[in-house]
Amino acid sequence: MIQSTSVFLKAQPSSQNRSQNYQYLIKMLDAFFVRVKIDSRLPLESSRGEFDLYLIDSAGAYWLDLLPAELVQLAKKNRVVIFNAEVNSVCEKNLLLNGIKGVFFAEQSPEDIFSGLMKVLNGELFFSSKSISVVFNYMWSAISRNQFNTNNDTTGTEIDLNSLTKREKSVIHLLAQGASNRDIAESLNISDHTVKTHLYSAFKKTASRNRVELANWAQNYMAVSLSLQRQ
Repeated sequence: MIQSTSVFLKAQPSSQNRSQNYQYLIKMLDAFFVRVKIDSRLPLESSRGEFDLYLIDSAGAYWLDLLPAELVQLAKKNRVVIFNAEVNSVCEKNLLLNGIKGVFFAEQSPEDIFSGLMKVLNGELFFSSKSISVVFNYMWSAISRNQFNTNNDTTGTEIDLNSLTKREKSVIHLLAQGASNRDIAESLNISDHTVKTHLYSAFKKTASRNRVELANWAQNYMAVSLSLQRQ
């Protein structure tokens, strides 16, 4: 697998604060993989299939609740791992549910990261066993809740999108970009109470139990403009 592997490393725009471990990891990648490309922007969508593995530098990012829509879309068709992460800035459950194959934290050694990457390339997940168990139980519970809703010819996603009003879609779109209720109210020139009403209706229509689930739903099924670039 090593001899034919191409890796894309999405780095933060500034390279001034890269640690020695970070630089050593890059040297290891260059030494063992046939192609390693480093850039602060992802390749064009038409070219993303050229790479076997994507490493996303999450330094400075806060992805505890929501993931960038661009990252969610990338993980649907490609092997994606997060590295250089801070423990209190990412949620392993959310990463797993959105198709991410592994996460490596800032304090991990280049050797440990490289070993984990090889496991991912061989089809394994690189998460704690506890996180994998949590996600398995979560998905099993979701399947159990929906096991009797399979008789409709139209998918739930299509029904949800068609049933949402234009204003509800606008509220969801802003929420998925991290906007608070007050931010949404000011952006749409409506009251906080009206925002809550629209959110309550959206929760019901999308079977979401909270803001995080609704935002993740939106990032999967709506065109949510939320990039990987640090704000």
